[in-house]
Amino acid sequence: MSELPIAPVVERDRRKNVEINVGKICNNKCVFCLDGMPATELRRYMPWPDMQAEIRRWYEAGNRSLGFLGGEPTTYPWIVDAVRLGKELGYSRITIATNGTKLFRHDFAERLLDAGLTRVTMSCHGHTAALEDKITGVPGNFDKKASALRFLVEKRDRGLLRDNVSVNIVVNGWNYKYLPSMLKYFYSLGLDDVRANFVRAEGFAWEDQSVVPRYTEVVPYVVKAVLLNEFRYKRTFTLGSFPLCTLPLALVGSRSMAQRYLGEFRDLDTDCSIRTATSEGFADGVAQVEGGRARFNWQERKRSDLKRQVATCDHCSYNHVCEGVWKEYLQIHGESELRAIPG
Repeated sequence: MSELPIAPVVERDRRKNVEINVGKICNNKCVFCLDGMPATELRRYMPWPDMQAEIRRWYEAGNRSLGFLGGEPTTYPWIVDAVRLGKELGYSRITIATNGTKLFRHDFAERLLDAGLTRVTMSCHGHTAALEDKITGVPGNFDKKASALRFLVEKRDRGLLRDNVSVNIVVNGWNYKYLPSMLKYFYSLGLDDVRANFVRAEGFAWEDQSVVPRYTEVVPYVVKAVLLNEFRYKRTFTLGSFPLCTLPLALVGSRSMAQRYLGEFRDLDTDCSIRTATSEGFADGVAQVEGGRARFNWQERKRSDLKRQVATCDHCSYNHVCEGVWKEYLQIHGESELRAIPG
């Protein structure tokens, strides 16, 4: 891989980021949904006064990147107001992580842009209507998302989304063989930023473990996608939640390749704020739970609470960088695929 043409390196964004969960209501039914069917109190929208206080709280703490997630943040009744408040306070990066179906209404997307939105990350999991609609559980999703993406790319090209529009693929047992084709499709729409995150086996994915493939099944298609990007497209393509030892050494062992393709070297330092009815599910010291909200650093929580490093990891030269393995994956598939990377 070291002899391939080099894709451009995008410098890591050093702004401190916060993601505020607006409530776990969603208008899609993805087969791998982390939340599955959350408790009623968690699906309620965050009251607007609470949202205002939370946005101000994190700005005063020094965060300058503000994101909204759910559930589905575009269904939040005050999402435009929340974006506008973030801009007025002085956040320089304001984003939403969305399934994108409501952005099919271009007038609504315009309102978000006018309020101060600077980036959209859209979850898309297929390159055809049959695949996307099957995974998300809503007929017509594919066409709506395609329309929204074309509209947002046009706005980006006019300088109205200065932090870009990107696609997030959840790599799962139903779509991993199509990863190179998905990359081609999204790039054909004018996108230049695609992320592939390995599925986490919680919620619906725990109930139907056919959507949780083995790393060894998925990685050959990841390699094809990386080679496609290196040889042909040379755009931003990143990987998340793949233990580094499951990827080719030519990828993780090259500093320039790792900085281009691995989320561990690219992702913003991110705090999270999410509604919770109890402190259960949060390891001691990982999250601050008060007033019905849990606040934590996402990178720290993954390493300390949500993922695991096994005995093999103690002998790996990358154990200080690698986040480990989703603990649910180990319950399903074990640790036989993991190996120590030599120094």
